[in-house]
Amino acid sequence: METTTYNTSDCCGETQPTNPKTDLFPRKKKRDAYGMFGIKNPIVDEVADTQELKRFFKRWPYVPYAGTTNESGHRLLVWYQMLAKLSATHGACIAKKIEWAFGGKAMFERSVDSDWQTSEDARPMSTAEEIAYRDALKEFFVFEGGVGKLHMDAGRSLEENGNAFLEMTYAETLGVGRVSVKWHKTANCMYLNTEAGEARVVAISPVWSEKYIEKKPPRLVPLFPNFGRSADGSLKTMFHLKTGENSWYGRPESQNSDIYKYREVQDGLYLVRQAGANFTGQLIIEVEDDDSPAIEEENAKKAGFDSFAERFEQNYTNKSDDPQSVLVTARPFGSRPMFVFQVAPNTNENWYKVTGEIAEQKIVRSHKCTLRFMSFDVSNGFSTDAFLSDYVINMEPTINALRERVTNMTNQIVTEGWKLLGKEQFAQYAITFAPPIKTAVSEYKNRNATAQNGIDNPV
Repeated sequence: METTTYNTSDCCGETQPTNPKTDLFPRKKKRDAYGMFGIKNPIVDEVADTQELKRFFKRWPYVPYAGTTNESGHRLLVWYQMLAKLSATHGACIAKKIEWAFGGKAMFERSVDSDWQTSEDARPMSTAEEIAYRDALKEFFVFEGGVGKLHMDAGRSLEENGNAFLEMTYAETLGVGRVSVKWHKTANCMYLNTEAGEARVVAISPVWSEKYIEKKPPRLVPLFPNFGRSADGSLKTMFHLKTGENSWYGRPESQNSDIYKYREVQDGLYLVRQAGANFTGQLIIEVEDDDSPAIEEENAKKAGFDSFAERFEQNYTNKSDDPQSVLVTARPFGSRPMFVFQVAPNTNENWYKVTGEIAEQKIVRSHKCTLRFMSFDVSNGFSTDAFLSDYVINMEPTINALRERVTNMTNQIVTEGWKLLGKEQFAQYAITFAPPIKTAVSEYKNRNATAQNGIDNPV
């Protein structure tokens, strides 16, 4: 019998040195637009359009809120509105900025150039001028909901989704003209999909579904400076204020903290769900089984439940009206003696505390707000007027910028109204709002100016 001998020491040939980077992992993962490896952006799925919505935009000539963005659709607007409602820090920042920008009474000032400032701008209006302008506004203009609410609605919409739509209507009754200004929700407004260079038109509808607009077509209003004439003879135009660089619709200025707003909402929803289905039986007792098993699907179904899991949920979690606090389970016959186990409560609250504080700080900063302004506990140091100094140095520019951005649009509308009314002499005046602590801020500035003057001119 022939015997074959194998040299096991050389069965695989000469061993070659291995470079893990090139030999074991030769394929590189592709980076996404933000240079991240293998990290799926959950926001894309959150804002993805439904098939029904996709069919709607294929059939009807309207521009979705996402504009030309392929990864997100019209539901991006719904997502932004959700963040404003469910993110506590985001919503609080918006509410406080709006209150401080437009919460005071409306007042008047001389109309100023939005780009240039001259010494004439600082010249105050006389009492007679203020009364005459107020009476003229009351006689010829109607601000839907009041001038204060109109500005608050427009400012809030701008902060929530980056857009503010204001419709201006000029109508004559018995030869007397009047101008009305109305704010529209961003969700109710969509642009017609016109070609570049064509006049833009805004379609207005309270519901955007095929069945609804087939029965009630959207009302079309040209974008300013173009006017359209309605069936009743009135002239209408739409003013659109937006922030961001998108061509059709704006984005909120605080969008750089969108991830943290979303995280804050996620944490809140998770805690609510956890509390809603929390296991209330903090004591588990295991005993020896008998001939009838405790975990049995048929018994649960006979008791009116779909499964044993549902029976457990309805008896031992917060979903039950009267949850049980002790759970007794059974082991197979002949097993070891009874065992008692106590369930410890979840003590990982520090995780939510730390991540929540991080999210709060990121969101507050994206709004250009300070922690002190948002009523967080912050050390005063040696300052005796910590809040006022923080407001004047950090928050006043932010509040003024928001106020001016909105009032510039409304004053432009009023100016166009005076032109249609033939009363252009009133175009030299403008509407603004006093901050809620105007007196305190003025006194603080005067004290600082007096103290600084004493230092510059010592006795």
